[in-house]
Amino acid sequence: MTSCKQLIALFLILVLNISANENTTEEYKVEILIFKFNMIETNEIFTNEINLPNKNVINLVEPRLYLNKNALNNFSKDNSFFSNLLKNINPKKIQKNSSLNETQSIANPKNWFRESSDIDNLSKLYKKVISSDQLQYLDSKSWIQSIDNESKSKYVFLENQDKEFGFFLKLYKKRFLHLDLKAYLGINDKQTTESTENYIKNYESLINRADSNNQELEINIFLPKESESIEITNESFKKTKKKEATVLNKFIDIEKRIFNKEIYLFDHPYFGVIVSVSRI
Repeated sequence: MTSCKQLIALFLILVLNISANENTTEEYKVEILIFKFNMIETNEIFTNEINLPNKNVINLVEPRLYLNKNALNNFSKDNSFFSNLLKNINPKKIQKNSSLNETQSIANPKNWFRESSDIDNLSKLYKKVISSDQLQYLDSKSWIQSIDNESKSKYVFLENQDKEFGFFLKLYKKRFLHLDLKAYLGINDKQTTESTENYIKNYESLINRADSNNQELEINIFLPKESESIEITNESFKKTKKKEATVLNKFIDIEKRIFNKEIYLFDHPYFGVIVSVSRI
């Protein structure tokens, strides 16, 4: 009887742990590196074209930056510009709950799918690619995201019309992590995407239920009105005229089970893609 009770207790503990894990939103950093081969070692003629997704597709986003116009134009000569920008911030430290796990962190969906060139796990391979005489570096990108089940996950789409390449990358969970990559050389000018912002908002209500006993920092900031803000822009990032679509017959189309922090190479006789996914 005692042994039976112990087994039941162990089962309940496992169920509770699984339930807690399912309610935890984990964040992952995705890194991708794309290159072309300078020496084409094949005589194969590629006639088939890639079948691209026409739904469940989102873009990487670039956050827009603003300055407070009033703070820029009106501040005391006795204070620096940045001191004036931060003068309305009044932090108040809330007593920390000693029982809180020191390593616990809360996911922030507002940082998800922000396009970045910051790569860590692929940094050594990046240096090898750009220094190689046999390879032509095309691009490298990174972003942070959560990974959902297959039915809820979206393809992340990026295309560079100047260098004429693009990719769709979907990450999803079954029992393990999986990757669905569709990459190509050429131009696809008919792609439709969903709102990345709306996709992110679906997660915010789940993550904002943080324990009220967690350490908090109360900050009061008087934000400027829209008419009082100045957007920071860079002329070099303005969109150029779109090029005409090309035949997409040089492509990589693969689904694969992957592991945390592992590095994967997917290649075609004309180009290659390196991907790494790391849990944060």
